[in-house]
Parts: sequence; C-alpha cells; structure tokens
Amino acid sequence: FQDWAELLRHVGYSDAAAASLVKPLRLSYRSTAEVMQLARDILGPELAPPEDLMARSGAPVELHGFGDMGEAVAFLSEALRELMGSEPTASCAVIARYPEQADAYYAGLRRSEVPALRRVRNHEFEFVPGIDVTDVSQVKGLEFDYVVMVEVTESSYPTHVDARHLLHIGATRAAHQLWLLTSGKPSKILPDEMTESGLYSL
Repeated sequence: FQDWAELLRHVGYSDAAAASLVKPLRLSYRSTAEVMQLARDILGPELAPPEDLMARSGAPVELHGFGDMGEAVAFLSEALRELMGSEPTASCAVIARYPEQADAYYAGLRRSEVPALRRVRNHEFEFVPGIDVTDVSQVKGLEFDYVVMVEVTESSYPTHVDARHLLHIGATRAAHQLWLLTSGKPSKILPDEMTESGLYSL
C-alpha cells in the first residue's frame, strides 16, 4: 500500500476519478490552532504546507526567558509540580534539542523533587501519566497533553532547515499547551512578536 489514489486505480478507478475521491485531511486533531500556526511560522513560507490546517482554539503559546538554566529549572519545577497536583493523569514532555540538555534538565527537576518524572532515551516511553524528559529526536509521531521545549536558543536552533524541522516536530507534539524556555538569546526561528511579548496567540 503506497497511497489511496493508487489503491483506487488498482480497483478500476481512472486517475482523474481517484484524484477527485482522495482529499487530504484539513483538520488537525492533535494540536491547537495556536500551536499549528506557530509551527507554520517556524517552518517559514518556503517549507510550510501550502494551506492552513483547521484546528480548535487553545491557550496562547508562551515563551519564558531566563538568565541561566538554573533559573529555568526552578521556574519549571514549580510549574510541573502544580500541573501534576492539579492534573495527575496528564502527560507532559520536556523536550530538549540535545540529550545532554535533557540530562541537565532532568537532574535539576529531580533535585527539585518533581513527581512522576522520567528520563526517556532510545524511544522507551511508558505512555503513562507523568513527565517525560527527552530530546527532540525521540518524539516524532508522539503526542502529549503538555509540551515544554527547553533551550530554544540561537545555539540550539540556528536558522537552518534541519533546526526548523526539529523545532516544528517538538512544538507539534503538544495537544493542549506549549511553552518554550530559553536561558540565552531566543532562536531567530521564532516569530518577532513572540520574542518581544513572550506570547503567541491568534
């Protein structure tokens, strides 16, 4: 099986009929409209799909900047403890660009006694409520209620095509809410309005 159009041709439909019957999905069931629009902006006009997907409205995407990683971990520790206290069945991913960054955040969050915390490597997700700390190479195809992308900086996500794709992959894992954290200069891939205000909304 390669695609629906080929399957329809195989059972006797003409190319024109097969093309008219097969339509791409236009509704995003995973992410909110705010996350999907940010994801398009991350890819940029040359890489983004030609048409917007329809999606439900949700919370604005938030960008939080800190002076160093310690401040970011302290802020995130408190937020994650509150999340697990109010929504114990929620799934949350803390996604770094590199495994070493994920290790550093995991160590800091663990010292801060964040509950239900797991460091995930080698795609070994348990798919249970809690907080998975991992790097972006591990999450393609997955979905989490909440996503926090950490160290969304110029050095982690420079203005290269591969960095745009990785940031897009991480951002679109969020079903309900997305936060971006930086402890340095924010990536230039992010829209100016977001780096200026800290929020991205429609």
